[in-house]
Amino acid sequence: MDDDKSMVSRCDATTCRFNDDTNCTAGQVEISMSGQTAQCLTFSPADDMSDTQSVRADQH
Repeated sequence: MDDDKSMVSRCDATTCRFNDDTNCTAGQVEISMSGQTAQCLTFSPADDMSDTQSVRADQH
């Protein structure tokens, strides 16, 4: 296991198509910092959602 990599331990974006019961199912994610807040750039609204949103990513 490569200890240099971070993992998303929880996803709070309940409207994201990759969120499965707070687990991210995306193959990879891109995270950007905005001030003191991490934003998931991989966020994609679920099929029944049309708006995008910023989400917090907890890192493990």
